[in-house]
Amino acid sequence: MTIPSGAAHATIGANVHIEARNISVGEGVILGDEVRIECDRLVLRDGARLDAGVTVRARHFELGHSSRIETRCVLGSMSGTPSESIRFGDCSLLSHDSKLLVPAAAIGDYTAIHNHALINGRKPLAIGHNCWIGQHCVLNSEDTLTVGNHVGIGASSSVYTHGYFGDLLEGSQVFKVAPVTIEDDTWILGAYNIVSPGVVLGEKSLVLTGSNVTRSVPPNHCVGGAPAKDMTDRITPYRSVPLEEKQAMVRGYVREFLEESCPRAYREEVDAFVVPEGPLAGKISFIDLLDQSTPLPHERPLIVIAGSVSRGETPSSVTWIDLERRCYRKTRSSVEVRLLGFLKSYRARFVPEDRPRVELPALSEGDFSPG
Repeated sequence: MTIPSGAAHATIGANVHIEARNISVGEGVILGDEVRIECDRLVLRDGARLDAGVTVRARHFELGHSSRIETRCVLGSMSGTPSESIRFGDCSLLSHDSKLLVPAAAIGDYTAIHNHALINGRKPLAIGHNCWIGQHCVLNSEDTLTVGNHVGIGASSSVYTHGYFGDLLEGSQVFKVAPVTIEDDTWILGAYNIVSPGVVLGEKSLVLTGSNVTRSVPPNHCVGGAPAKDMTDRITPYRSVPLEEKQAMVRGYVREFLEESCPRAYREEVDAFVVPEGPLAGKISFIDLLDQSTPLPHERPLIVIAGSVSRGETPSSVTWIDLERRCYRKTRSSVEVRLLGFLKSYRARFVPEDRPRVELPALSEGDFSPG
């Protein structure tokens, strides 16, 4: 095992085996007992954690800030050879006893893949930011699988990019391999759903529990049943929310967050919440527009929640959230991470402004330059 001298602060369990030509290990990294990693380049960001019995085989492997891979997970390819690349963003989770066996995978920030997931195939896959994938799910990438931002997939559901088993030599007429795309804000509700190869689930679509989706679903439509049929006349998944209403709602969510996290330890002002001390010490301000000329409070850490943010330069030490564009500036302060984690459950979700989309990884990346 080779660990760089700058990683002396990492916590490393017993019988850890690492084979890597190039290693970057951040602060507070934890490697549990019996972890095995084989790769050309290994990047473990601050607070990254691999629990006991995790096995990783990939030419390039990156685990983002405060992301975690739980016990007995296996990451690599279906053949047992190293994957080209596997990359997790910040604050993401691959829960225990899961398998990620693909040639290349890119997974965004604040995405949780729960226990006993089977993710496998011979083509790359991408899973966006703020996704929730329930336990015992099957995600197949025999052809490319693209999952957008803010997608929820209920427990024991399956997404297939292939349908074949019958013997072609004997005349089987059931054979299909085709990509699947699940667009932003899609919710595959409940459990025991099946998505068939070649399907596109449009943005903000809703699949009701126990459905078998064999055809593409238009944006903001609801389907249910086996086979799934359009039910949008009874349930329309999303409504349009005016910006003024969003501003009022998010202020209420922040108040709820502080009441849950530090009750009676904060004060509310006309345009801000202030936490004087403790782990969440700082200020959360609300304004209509943030641009270069906006005077900002001196408190740090500072979160500014704005109706909109000018694309010009703003202080790099400040986390801002743009309600209009649904994105945020990442500083990774403790209050930012905890607030975004609280909001993303069902209240509000935002993507990092510098990487709003998680793209399908290429099978020949060449130089690997983590963001």
